[in-house]
Amino acid sequence: MENDTLTLAEVRRMAADIGLTHLTDEHMQQLLRATNAAHARRAALRTLMQTQGITYADEPSHVFRLDTGDQR
Repeated sequence: MENDTLTLAEVRRMAADIGLTHLTDEHMQQLLRATNAAHARRAALRTLMQTQGITYADEPSHVFRLDTGDQR
């Protein structure tokens, strides 16, 4: 199922398995699009990591600091 897109029936089953039984058809369609997009992005990232030799440790680290207000 990694490379295949999910069907609406599969998403309905998955939603029911986690207790999302009151979703409307519109919500199910949104969940289907979001799930397929997430699978595609994960597959693209996995391909990028394999072809470019990138690891999870290569992700940039964001450093934040609190301004003390006494800068010159």
